[in-house]
Parts: sequence; C-alpha cells; structure tokens
Amino acid sequence: MPVITGRFAEARLYLLYCAALLHPGHTMPTFAEPEPHTRDVPPLSDEELGLLMEEGRRQIDRQMADLDRIRNRSGALATVALALIAAVVGRFADVLGRHWVLIALWAISCLLAVLSVAGAASVLSARAVLGRVDTRLAAQGARPMRASLAEAYVEMVSTGEETVRTFLTVFRDAVTLAVTAALAFFIVLASIELTDSSVKNSDETGQKCLTSTICSAPLSLR
Repeated sequence: MPVITGRFAEARLYLLYCAALLHPGHTMPTFAEPEPHTRDVPPLSDEELGLLMEEGRRQIDRQMADLDRIRNRSGALATVALALIAAVVGRFADVLGRHWVLIALWAISCLLAVLSVAGAASVLSARAVLGRVDTRLAAQGARPMRASLAEAYVEMVSTGEETVRTFLTVFRDAVTLAVTAALAFFIVLASIELTDSSVKNSDETGQKCLTSTICSAPLSLR
C-alpha cells in the first residue's frame, strides 16, 4: 500500500483522501506499511493452529465492524456538514459589505466545512484494504492446509489494523474541521448580530433626539 510520511503527513494524507473522490477505486495510502511476516509459524499442534485461526478470524471481524462504525459515523458527519455549508452560504448576503476580517472568517468557515464533507465522503467511498481468505487460493496452497491458513491470518491482520487506523484518523480530522467551521460561523453570526444591534440602538437614539421637545421657562417682562 502507498505510505505517507514526513512533515505534515496527516494533512497531506487528508487532502489525498479528499482528492480521491475524483479518482475512485484507487488503493488509499496509509501512515505506515504493514510489517511483512517473514517467519514461518512455529510447529504447533492442530489445536493450537485452530486457536490461532480462530483469533485471526475474530480480529478480522472486529476490523470490519470498526470500519463499518467509522463509515456510519462519517455518513452522519457528512449530513451535518452539508447542513452547515447551506447555513454558511445562506448568510452570504449578510456578510457581503462587512469588514474584511468578518468576510475572511466567513470564507474560512465555508472552506473548512467543504473539506469536512470531502473527508467524510472519502471515508465512505474509499477502497479499504482488509485481510480476507480466498477459499480457492487456500485450496491450492501449500500443505498442510491448516498451517498455511494460520500463517495467512498472521499476515493479514496487520494490513487491516493499519487501514482501520488510517480511516479513523481521516474521520477524526473531518470532525475537527466541522467543529472549527461551526465555531467560526458562530463568531460571524455573533458579530453580525452585535453590529446590527449597535446600529439599531444608534438609530433609535438619533430619532429620539430629533423628536424631543425642550421646555423653557417664559421670559419675564420688566
């Protein structure tokens, strides 16, 4: 599998996952290459080999369940982030013409929300590399079959663990971007409300001054 390392590896990997929406079907990169299992399984009894295979199946089933949970949560996150984008874009007319700082904060909020949706969608649609046993290949494999299957499970579980860890990291980053976008949008809304409230109070004060009457004492005649 492709591996992303070096400086800003997490940010670069997240952007690659977002860009993968335009090129579906490619094998997605991870943070580390699964360590290959180069040693043979030591001589074990049939009972021990059966126990090793059972634990391997359980670990692979858990990896698939973890991946399903991550994807289900990503679907919910994508829905929330899309609603956030609609809310942010809906206030464009209110933001236009304001101070440039407020416009920049609104643009940042919109960009982060879009990146959050892209990350969540990539988790839903990206190809996940998990360990699986091909029955046909297993039947054509080395003998004894139980020992070769046990060794295959040992090799496959590390690949699934790395894939699940990477997908979980992308989902976590998407949540962080969505929360940051929401906070920035709330700051924009609060600033708009405060500005409009101060302008309204100033207008009301000016109107009161224009319509107020001044009572003066009558001049005394000498």
